[in-house]
Amino acid sequence: MFRTLTVLLVTLALIPDEGPISSASASGVLIVAGGGSLPEELRPRALKMAGGTDAKILIVPWASARENAGSATQQAWQKSGATQVSVISEDTSEARDAIEQADLIWLVGGNQSRLMDAFRQRDLIEVIQKSHSTGTIIAGTSAGAAVLSRFMMTGKAELKSLTPDSTELVEGLGLWPQVIVDQHFLARQRWARLFMAVASHPDQIGVGIDEQTAVIVDPDGSWQVIGRGPVVVIDGRKPKTESSAKETTADFRVHLIGSGERWKTTPLTSSVRDH
Repeated sequence: MFRTLTVLLVTLALIPDEGPISSASASGVLIVAGGGSLPEELRPRALKMAGGTDAKILIVPWASARENAGSATQQAWQKSGATQVSVISEDTSEARDAIEQADLIWLVGGNQSRLMDAFRQRDLIEVIQKSHSTGTIIAGTSAGAAVLSRFMMTGKAELKSLTPDSTELVEGLGLWPQVIVDQHFLARQRWARLFMAVASHPDQIGVGIDEQTAVIVDPDGSWQVIGRGPVVVIDGRKPKTESSAKETTADFRVHLIGSGERWKTTPLTSSVRDH
């Protein structure tokens, strides 16, 4: 697949948090958490973006094998001040109605393949996509974050070597275009699998989000890191020319985006970091 690997490491920069995002920007927002403990500010900011404490929060626990995953997550949101929190029904018709009525949908962690299978079996993928396009905030942690990509990691990957085609990718919800999400990124040392995911799909950008960290993605594609940080961006895009079309070299730019920083991806190899 390739003979050489070139990596350019860009220095980490930290700036103060820019403050809460206004509810006016909530249409099409994603909240993508890396798993483990959530940033303290995540739920309060999510509630504000969704419309306040009376916003309709829908919990989807289907990624988890724990029987109480839905009720436990429901209680956590209620403790954060949410007054209208429900767990999605197993009934397809009721689930569809709940998705269409929700202001914010929270995808619980667990196994992303299990979650996608549950959506697929109930024919709910297009419902989720349509709801997001019309303003529903879609948020998730761990497996609930992984499904937001177009190309979703299944978890099958080589973690200790850069082996071509070793990271298995399947179709996800596709709500975050041009991005492959990886979660628990630094805690579980998942550099190799994200490098290989990007190498196999060089038109995509790899975004590795660690525990106690999340990103809030605005409708214009820009996003801000909240929590501990940093977030790792692996960008292997480059303009295709006649001479480079058959090249077997993978060139990556690696960026570390600190807490409070905002990032916007632009076409090809250009990206903008706001300070």
